[in-house]
Amino acid sequence: MFSIIGDAASIRTAAQQLDANLRAALPERIDCSVGGAGGSFATTVAYAPSLNLWYAAQQSDKTYWHGFGNGAPQAGKKVALASEINIPADGLNRAISGAFARDDAGRVWLLHRGKIRGGKALFFAHYNGTTVTVQDGDKEDSCALISAVDDPEIAAHIARFVAAVLRIKAVAKK
Repeated sequence: MFSIIGDAASIRTAAQQLDANLRAALPERIDCSVGGAGGSFATTVAYAPSLNLWYAAQQSDKTYWHGFGNGAPQAGKKVALASEINIPADGLNRAISGAFARDDAGRVWLLHRGKIRGGKALFFAHYNGTTVTVQDGDKEDSCALISAVDDPEIAAHIARFVAAVLRIKAVAKK
């Protein structure tokens, strides 16, 4: 059984490991502007042409924000988000779609609750990746299992997750 991690220190450690592993796997750095529903901001994204995936991150008092997109970002230009995996910085927050969880062996995993535009039901009706049952505070829930945070192939797993989200969003537009 997986259990959602809620303590700030463990979340911070997992977020730092996730960021370090993604930056190692996505070696190119490109200064651009990342745009999404909440506006845009200037940042340096990490990119790997082999995965056709770019990554940007921000931390606030309340969340660890992880944004992903496809295609080669152009320096100084705006890129559009394909998917976000945001994690609460402290505690359990089911309104935030991303989470870290610990399995029975103590390994830390990156999960997604399936909350995307179009809804959680749409996501799970069309998601073809692995799902797991997790202990989410006082209740059990289903989440998409993206990758172990320490997996050297985490960027490839996230690239597949982002592709699945884009496919599901396309279904929602039909």
